[in-house]
Amino acid sequence: MTERRSEIPPLQNAADEQSQALLAQRAAARGRLQRDWLLSVVIAALLLFFIARLLLTQWVSEAVGRWLIISGLALFYELRILKQVIPLMHRPGEKTLQMGLGFGDRLTRASGLGYALLAGFLLVTQPQGPLQWLPPAFGLLGLLAAIAYDIVARDKEMPVGSQHLAREFRALGALVVTVMAIHYGKIDPWFLLIGLMDYLLLFTSSWLGRKRGAIPAAPPAAARRFTQNLYLAAMSLTLLVAVSRVYALALGLLFGLPYFFISLRDWFILTGLIDPKRSQYRQISQGLQRALTGWVALSSRLLAAMAVVTLLADLAFHFGDYATAFGGGLAPGALALLLLLALPGLFLGFRVRWAALMAFIALAVILLVMGPNLVIYVSLALSGLTLILGGSSSVR
Repeated sequence: MTERRSEIPPLQNAADEQSQALLAQRAAARGRLQRDWLLSVVIAALLLFFIARLLLTQWVSEAVGRWLIISGLALFYELRILKQVIPLMHRPGEKTLQMGLGFGDRLTRASGLGYALLAGFLLVTQPQGPLQWLPPAFGLLGLLAAIAYDIVARDKEMPVGSQHLAREFRALGALVVTVMAIHYGKIDPWFLLIGLMDYLLLFTSSWLGRKRGAIPAAPPAAARRFTQNLYLAAMSLTLLVAVSRVYALALGLLFGLPYFFISLRDWFILTGLIDPKRSQYRQISQGLQRALTGWVALSSRLLAAMAVVTLLADLAFHFGDYATAFGGGLAPGALALLLLLALPGLFLGFRVRWAALMAFIALAVILLVMGPNLVIYVSLALSGLTLILGGSSSVR
């Protein structure tokens, strides 16, 4: 008994030393992270100063002041989030903090800076001349930095705080780019439903975490990020003066609706309204896949073949009149007919995900040529249903 009692104090001392070493490491890492946060504040302030000086060469001081206010508020919001995630800068399942911001965190910081600087244009008119390149440049800067972070994150496990920071800045970017395109009159206000999808997922996850005591596992984000990147790139380009509203709407529908439907599917999975493991979901998914790759694909190919033969025959006779009546002109009519009939027949036989995306491409171009049509909107809704219920093998 005396020997066992004599062994206890050394074990306790070892545990105390380990605990003290962990506390010392966390204190040192926290100090380093705080210094990096202060450096981020300095970088943000310098960028605001230099860009404001650049804008003063073209704008009056009142417009520059409005730009500074909105950009400053957006940067304050981002810096506040960055400070909040400092205690979370550890790998999942570990307690040791990361010694300063890593390369991936710097990329995320650059992404947030780009979107914050873009937000400043919300209270001013669309820039003309050389300055018209600033809004799309800031939007693409935020997107490219976010894509670079995703590439870095594939090779190693990122800290919990880094992952949270990347999600927050992506959500902000989608909202800012959407609001800017609405502000410039390029897209309709209902596109806000698309821009807010990431925040809907974040708020739902946080609410469920407080309700259940643990944050639920997020659905696989590969498909959502891919479509979101396409949407962010398209909306950034629409901020150019040269891009008209007609083309901006087509791009918004083409790249925004797949992102919206995939995000909506992930929200259904997150809340438990859709459970991919349930037999009912699998039956619906498999039935939809069989329809899209079976009789629907076969009938579409037959219809496409008939359409091609008809178009070739009419081309030699009175196709000009037919196409003009159908699409308002010979070239637009031919393009609309081919896209409406041929492309679905060519692509529905492949994987459902790509079939749905190609359907969006065809329908968006038809919208551009023909204008809104009830049949096209129904087709868009069916394509969205394909993306939601298309099955795990097709949508991930």
